[in-house]
Formats: sequence, C-alpha cells, structure tokens
Amino acid sequence: MNTLKKAGTWALPAALTTIAVVWAVAAIGGILTATAHPAFAYSVAVLYDAVWLYALAQETAHRRQGSSARLPKVIGWTFLPLTVAILVTHGLLAADVLAAVVGGLVPVLAKVTLVMAIDRDRTRISSRAQAAIDRTRATTRDRIALTRAVAAARADETKAAADIVKASREAEAEAITTTHDAYQAYAEIVNERPVPDWHTDLPSLVSDTELEALLAGGVPDGESPVGTGGSGLAVTPSGHGSGTPSLEGPREANSRAVAMLAVELYATDPPPSKRRFREAMREAMKARGLTGGWDVIDALYDREKALAEGGEVS
Repeated sequence: MNTLKKAGTWALPAALTTIAVVWAVAAIGGILTATAHPAFAYSVAVLYDAVWLYALAQETAHRRQGSSARLPKVIGWTFLPLTVAILVTHGLLAADVLAAVVGGLVPVLAKVTLVMAIDRDRTRISSRAQAAIDRTRATTRDRIALTRAVAAARADETKAAADIVKASREAEAEAITTTHDAYQAYAEIVNERPVPDWHTDLPSLVSDTELEALLAGGVPDGESPVGTGGSGLAVTPSGHGSGTPSLEGPREANSRAVAMLAVELYATDPPPSKRRFREAMREAMKARGLTGGWDVIDALYDREKALAEGGEVS
C-alpha cells in the first residue's frame, strides 16, 4: 500500500516531465533544422533536455535526503523559462497559438508537480540535525582527502627512494666497469711494453756515468772536456781532474746541464738553424726543469757552431 501511495505521488510529475522533454526535443530540433543538419539539430535538443533532467534528478535526490540542492535548483529554474520560451516560439512559428500556449504550460506544470512531490517525499529533519549531518559529512570528506594526500605522498617518497637507489646502483656498476677496463688496459700495456730492469743501464741519450760525472762537476773518463767528440756530448772545462767532483751549487749544476743539452741538440746532421735550436732548447729545458734566458741559449748556439766549424770559443 505504501509503495502504491509513493508511486501515485510521483506518477503525475513523471508523466508531465516526460511530455515536456519530448516536446522540447521536437521543438528545439524543429527550430534548428532551419539552419543546421537535422542530426545535429536533434542532438543539441537531446543534450539540452539531458542537462535539464539531470538537474531535476539531482534536486530530487538532495531534497529527499535533506542536503543542500542550491546548484541543481538554479539550473532547474534557469532551464524552465528557456524551455517555455522555446515551446512558445515553436508554436508561433507553426502558426498554432493553442500549441504555443499548451507547450509553454507543460514544463511549468511538470516543474510545479515535481516540487510538490519532492516536498511530500523528502526527509523531515530539523535544522539542528541537518547542521550536524553537514558537519559529519565535511569531517568525513576532510579525512578522506587527508588520507589520499598522505598515501600519495608516501607513494612519491617510495618512488623517489627507488629512483635514488637505482641511480646509485647504476653509478656503482659504471665505476666498477670503468675500473676493470682501466686495469685491463694497464695489463695490456705492461704486457706489450715491459719496463726494463732498473738494475741495468737504461737506454738513453746520456749514459748514467756521464750524468753522474756532470752532476758531480767532473768529466767522465775517456771524454774530452770540450768540443763535440766521442758520444757527441760536450762539457765546458771545469778546472777539475777527470771524474773529480766539484763543490758547485745548484746554479752551476743548472748551467752545466744546459750546456750539455745544447751539445746534444746541436749534434745533428745537418746542424739546426738558430730558430729551430732556440725552440728545441726551450722545450727541452722546460721538460727537464732547467732555467736560462734567450741570451744563454744564443751564446750556447754560437759556441757550438764555432766548435763545429773548428773555431775557438772566446
């Protein structure tokens, strides 16, 4: 019995709303077909009435549970005069005044009966109870939003940590690979070019005996203290006997090393020009950590040139 009573309450609003929707679809489609394709015209009409029906359904649902239905109410009351105007215009364009009047009244009657049915069927609660319900809903929505935000933050944190671990693992793997490649390259170089035994004399342009005698300030045995003979090396006279060390300081040792280097660089066939000799001397002195100005290099060049030509050094 209660079910029939409820159905009777909604029967008239449902019938009037159905008639109004169908009539509005026909009216909007008929008006738009004058300027657009029929498929487009009736699609627009269906969408228009779908929005209107959705607003009516939302208003009904909100008012039945006692919650606020402000936006659905605004949409419903906005669409009502628009629908009435459309139906009246459609009737006038068809030159049928009765159709225009009846068409304009149908959506108004549907809206009025729907509001009465909603008021009859809605939940009756006090404003105090409604405020409590609204507070509970707001708190619940806040908790849900907070829970979702925390879950999203934790997911982002987990993803960031995973990315960091992945990047560190990749960097470690790349470092290990680079180290392995370097050791492998080093082993190949050692195997291809073994280092000579340091207990024996190393091959060089200057023998160990000559170098030791030079640093000691003497002249190695069997070598001439001046000129370019024997091994192609020349050492300026030191005033000491063969192999006798001198008590010279770093400056004298540097000068002797530069003089010996000049002998070595000049002893080519043919002898270098002064420009090439200066360039070679500067590069060799820089590599060996020796010091000396251009005047010293030029003087050594003139000296070696004079000795090579059999002249005397002044």
